[in-house]
Amino acid sequence: MRLRIALVVPVLVCLSACGSSAGSGSSSETTAPTEAASSSSAPLPTAIESSSASPAPTPDAPDVLFVDVIDDALAPYAALMGQPAAEADLSGVLSLHDGNVPLPEGATIVGAGMSVEEWDDESTYVEQVLGIGEPLTKADLEAFGAAAPTGWTYNSISTTDSSSILVMTRDDDDLRIALKVAPKPDPGEPPTEFRLEQETGDVPQPAWLASLPVLEGGQLIAVAEGVGEAAIEFRPMGRGLVSATWRFPADQLDALVAYIGSGVLEEAGFTLVDPDSISFGTAYIDVTAGEWTGQVIVGETMMDDKSFADLTWFLTRP
Repeated sequence: MRLRIALVVPVLVCLSACGSSAGSGSSSETTAPTEAASSSSAPLPTAIESSSASPAPTPDAPDVLFVDVIDDALAPYAALMGQPAAEADLSGVLSLHDGNVPLPEGATIVGAGMSVEEWDDESTYVEQVLGIGEPLTKADLEAFGAAAPTGWTYNSISTTDSSSILVMTRDDDDLRIALKVAPKPDPGEPPTEFRLEQETGDVPQPAWLASLPVLEGGQLIAVAEGVGEAAIEFRPMGRGLVSATWRFPADQLDALVAYIGSGVLEEAGFTLVDPDSISFGTAYIDVTAGEWTGQVIVGETMMDDKSFADLTWFLTRP
């Protein structure tokens, strides 16, 4: 199976207008941005397809605060910074980087992270990325592909005005390398990114998830985390990035809007940048927690001919 280079993308939502009560919301539809979202015909999980009564918002705070657990959670990624890739314990942090994965010679790690997303009830993909400080060239990519070890197939190199990407696949399990070089990288991104991509099983549940308020009854469909110079979900990871999305039946949209406006975010230690923004007709709330900033987003997502309500947390520490 040929995996996508970017496995997790920011959720596109249509914002739900709402007043002081959940029942006054209205919504519009927007088409999901990916091929997988627009063309997949596989049935989605029964729990998501089924309709159920909207639960009442419950402003119970999580047992732990985000700022108290996030540094420990990201510490393994941070520990890789500045290490030679060939000498670092990559498999202990990024499981796809096993002993049979070729790495660019002389690579120094400047960023590390992972993302996992479930496209449907049969397909979940993981992407693990290393930012590399050395600026490689297209000729370096060609030499890397030509030296592919036994069991790996060098597929191709594609070039645009801003970057060149080598693709290589491991024959026995379709593990895929995407090695990207950018002569003029965007701010916060390295000159070289090394990504491993593969179909996987369940979406993992990092420890920091327990610190984010989420209405009961949702299905976790995506997580991302990382540190340093590299991009996850098309955003530089900086001094830290985490993201998670839960999916609910479409008729839970108003309940989700009411939930994030119920005081539960403040109870969990987050500060709302504009506490009145919900009443102004948006379900996109800016929050802060210590050095972290981000958004809590509630919106309707379309996949094929089905509609869902999604709750997404996206937080970064620039």
